Amino acid sequence: MNKSFLCLASILLLSVLPLSGREKADIIISGGTVYNGSGAEAVVADVVIKGERIIYVGKAGKKFKADTIIHADGYVVCPGFIDPHSHQEGSLLRTRSDENYLRMGVTTVFTGMCGGSHYPLSEYFAKLEQQGIGPNTASFTGHGTLRGKVMGEVARLSTVEEVEKMKEYFAEDLKSGSFGLSTGLFYVPGCFAAIDEVYELAKFMAPYGGIYTTHVRNENKDGIGLQASIEEALNVGRVAVVPVNISHIKCLGKSVWGQSDAIIAMIEKAQKEGVKVTADQYPYQASGTSVTSALFPAWCRDGGNAGLRKRLEDSLTCEKIKAEVAELIVERGGAETILFTSGKHQGKTLEEVACEMGLSPLEATIALARKGGAGLATFVMCEEDIANFMKQPWVMNCTDGGDFGGHPRPAGSFAEKIQKYVMKEKVISLGDMIHRSTDLVAETYRLNDRGRIAAGAYADVLVFKPEEIRANATFKSPKNMATGFQYVIVNGTITIDHDRYTGALKGKVIRRNAQ
Repeated sequence: MNKSFLCLASILLLSVLPLSGREKADIIISGGTVYNGSGAEAVVADVVIKGERIIYVGKAGKKFKADTIIHADGYVVCPGFIDPHSHQEGSLLRTRSDENYLRMGVTTVFTGMCGGSHYPLSEYFAKLEQQGIGPNTASFTGHGTLRGKVMGEVARLSTVEEVEKMKEYFAEDLKSGSFGLSTGLFYVPGCFAAIDEVYELAKFMAPYGGIYTTHVRNENKDGIGLQASIEEALNVGRVAVVPVNISHIKCLGKSVWGQSDAIIAMIEKAQKEGVKVTADQYPYQASGTSVTSALFPAWCRDGGNAGLRKRLEDSLTCEKIKAEVAELIVERGGAETILFTSGKHQGKTLEEVACEMGLSPLEATIALARKGGAGLATFVMCEEDIANFMKQPWVMNCTDGGDFGGHPRPAGSFAEKIQKYVMKEKVISLGDMIHRSTDLVAETYRLNDRGRIAAGAYADVLVFKPEEIRANATFKSPKNMATGFQYVIVNGTITIDHDRYTGALKGKVIRRNAQ
């Protein structure tokens, strides 16, 4: 045999042998600045993914080979964001992808919030798994959903028998993987429930490891007031011995601005007593709700919107309602700032709509309620309280996002947090923002294998430069999706590639204790 051929063959063999000794992976993210989600300092490292899991974090060298190499020098690499509070139930069924969430780095969403959820969850989960979904999805069970099934929307106290029936329905959801109980004690029908009803359901779920998350009864001066509503929520944790999460924590309305210090002190006092308490928060001054929920008192919503419309037909009752609606318009910032986010008036203020209708803002509100209402954004928070809550170590980032195209929250929240509060105003650091969007949520809601860049964890991973992140959604153009996330990986599959959606539907339904 020709010696020169043998020499060439030997050289080729030596060059191939080290490669053949490498472990085969699917994706290697090379040389990125890795924030592992824990809040620890970032390190430059490689992240190796095989199948749905991360199998290695460190200096990969020549240990691995992969068909896909993402060169991440100069980029941040971190866990996919987990939204602890969304209203994406319907959106996931309609669009499947929830592309607006993926485009702002969200790889997992929690639904079933503020007292409203699909029931039974077993059927809802089955539909999601059959059709495929973009982000991973988990759900709570809505107290309002349980109460509505048993009692409808009536304004009365429940009986012992009715609470027992709610527990029966709740048990089915808990067995199907519900993470616990959500309440919307501001909304119909939850607003009609005594706190003892909530205690009973919370105590019932405690052996299942359930968590209590709540839109408190009043976030402003109305009803029992903001601080009493926070205390009511903390008492659920004390009485039922369950973790408590305050949904979208805020001081809503000028009459309660500046109360964030007092609320923080109340929560930290409960934490010192041994109650596990967290909160979530979206990064906007405007809340998102409806005409009837925001501008009409609870008592006149007995029976839901149908009951409200009936009362508006009675002249004496209508006058009483008008007096309270007038006060609520002021409390919500006034007609000039109350913005419609759905229906034919979307993008216009109450003042503008009233002018078009040839009515006063009060009369226009009554007329709209008679027609069924619409979505609203009301600019009712001050930046000082927002920043104060944001800096607390137990506050997570969320969207509170619902229908896409009303409020900018479902398209912009996580990008807005980075662009405004990390990069521009420096209220919190990037590492802190990532921690509050990943590992803190996973720890709070007991997700065993998500929220961390670590060997063995599910490969939900982001690659981006923080200075490139843009929250493009505004109140006038709420459908503009975020940009700047170069790669979003869900369960080991590239879902956003160079800031473009690939069409992948690799999200999983996440059930409590079955991650």
